[in-house]
Amino acid sequence: MQPNTDQFGQPIQPDPQQMVVGAPQPMVVGGVDPGMMTGRPAQMMGFIDSVKSVLMNNFANFNGRASRSEYWWFYLFTILVAFPLGFIDGVMLVIMDVPIDSLLWSLSPLTTLFQLAVLIPSLAVGVRRMHDLGKSGWMLLIAGIPCVGIILLIVWLATDGEPHDNAYGPVPTNVLAQ
Repeated sequence: MQPNTDQFGQPIQPDPQQMVVGAPQPMVVGGVDPGMMTGRPAQMMGFIDSVKSVLMNNFANFNGRASRSEYWWFYLFTILVAFPLGFIDGVMLVIMDVPIDSLLWSLSPLTTLFQLAVLIPSLAVGVRRMHDLGKSGWMLLIAGIPCVGIILLIVWLATDGEPHDNAYGPVPTNVLAQ
């Protein structure tokens, strides 16, 4: 029997739950060597897991790190909820015959309430995303700089995080904590 094969001569495949991207994956008998577990997670966090992670497990958690998938899936969730709420706001205001120059049209009550409800979790996941890059959460304030700041922030948020533990914690696992 050759190394890295089972009793039938078939190659042993590492457990995909333990594989990481960005670091060499030596084949050892039984899968991946636990001593070599560095790098980014091999799987991304799914849409539902991301929303659960941000809203239920990390509602106001500004410590630790958040992967790209956790951040961007939650961002998509906020957009997917805000658009229908904005449409409902518009229909309600038309039915109630609210003048177009009214403050209610600017505020869009349902959308505003939703955005206020997810303000803290959105800031928390943004700060944890910055931590994943090895940057301070205060770097989110750079978005206030016209043009350059917002572009730089988007580039940072789309960049893969550090493949090793940093000052803000271990590499995110992308597995929903129970």
